[in-house]
Amino acid sequence: MDGISVYSEDTRTTLVPNEFIDYYMPRANGTFVKVYLYLLRCLTAPEAKFGISVIADALEETEKDILRALRYWERENVLSLTWNEQNDISGIKLNRLTKPMKEPALRPQTSPVPAKVPEYSPEQLEAFADRSDTGWLLHAAEGYLERLLKPADVQLILFLHDELNFSNELILHLYEYCVSRGKKTPSYIQKVALSWHEEGIDTVEKAEERSLQFDSCFTAVNRAFALNRAPGVSERRFLSRWSALGFSSDLIEEACSRALLSTSRPDFKYADKILERWHDNNVHTMSDIKKLDDAHNARVSKGQAAEPKQTGNNRFNAFPQRDYSGNDLAALESALLARPNSR
Repeated sequence: MDGISVYSEDTRTTLVPNEFIDYYMPRANGTFVKVYLYLLRCLTAPEAKFGISVIADALEETEKDILRALRYWERENVLSLTWNEQNDISGIKLNRLTKPMKEPALRPQTSPVPAKVPEYSPEQLEAFADRSDTGWLLHAAEGYLERLLKPADVQLILFLHDELNFSNELILHLYEYCVSRGKKTPSYIQKVALSWHEEGIDTVEKAEERSLQFDSCFTAVNRAFALNRAPGVSERRFLSRWSALGFSSDLIEEACSRALLSTSRPDFKYADKILERWHDNNVHTMSDIKKLDDAHNARVSKGQAAEPKQTGNNRFNAFPQRDYSGNDLAALESALLARPNSR
């Protein structure tokens, strides 16, 4: 239905740069777009209370999601962040947007990306394989898998290309990444691709940075928990979150070691609580952990010193207690031995 006019009778508006709509919005996930639009709205209400928690409440997202969105837009040069000495965001500058050097394909999405690969028709698959810009891609994928492509493989590659908007280079890097970990099934490759898409990873450089962070995080967890296996789906979410929070591998290993000592098992949830507390207290180094531990131990010691000595509430303690000297005990023993035996 062409020829539809768009108009509004309400003049209270928030201006959105055309470049954002044309080039940046189509390849960003919904949360990232919501955060940027909310920042634009804040420009028209400078007197309003503003902060990460305020944005999270307004958009019904977590503070972690808001921070992840801000970092994503900073990488895209859509905005610039400034940080204070406590490593908290103190300023957000919305940059003047221009057309990116390499224009991404404009594929407006009116619905969320499906979690399952659509059933493409044989005609669609054949047309995709015959295209000059994708034929070589299928051939390269065969090289990584070391076998001929099955229909499910071609379906997945078409999904990555047309639905997730992955470039040919990013698709090849995805296959290289999965194969290097001994995983060649379409289901595994699809899970990794969806995870990258949700995190805003749309270039090989971002994927390499993400892989480096995740691998160092997993190595630290494996050392502490002695897993000797690949992480499960829920465990991968913890690893991704810890990487996104910016924790170094030594801090992650320390948190996991403490969780193991406290629970006697590899408890990811317990380790997550430890790291959450460290994040809330701006812990970035091992020395920061020592300061936090010292402060905690000082509070505990002070509380114990202030508590009066408690005695058990049993019937024996109801009688007055007496301290006996060595002579008293010797005299008592002699008296007991001098008593005649009685039966």
